[in-house]
Amino acid sequence: MSIDGGRNILLLVCAVLCLSLASAAVAQAEEASVPVQIGTKLMRGVTNLVTGAGEFPKQIYLIGQKEGWVQGVFRGPLEGLGMFIARTVAGAYEVLTFPIPLPSGYQPMLLPEYVWQPEPASQLTAPAAEPAAPMLEPTNR
Repeated sequence: MSIDGGRNILLLVCAVLCLSLASAAVAQAEEASVPVQIGTKLMRGVTNLVTGAGEFPKQIYLIGQKEGWVQGVFRGPLEGLGMFIARTVAGAYEVLTFPIPLPSGYQPMLLPEYVWQPEPASQLTAPAAEPAAPMLEPTNR
């Protein structure tokens, strides 16, 4: 590796560290500035590109917890493949469009934003069954 190659790697590592510090500031501020939102979107995109494969064990675990381990072992990898593709494509999209406020306000493409975050409660629980309509009593006229 040449000196220039090593210098480029060092600059890349420094840029990633700066962006991660900027993304930590987002959690502290209610309304982050546009440059911080841009940095957060870029960092989220790079992170999702790199960690998308983590969806395989995550989906096996989640389906196993929710529907039983047999389902988790057989259906989990298929769900993991789908989520791996979705997270990787979303990461690539966010990297390619990081300076553009799409979706509106630099919002994440996927929830949860990162593979290691817990699923939103709405995705973990099965939809509640609708209450049965009360039976109408026949009336004598």
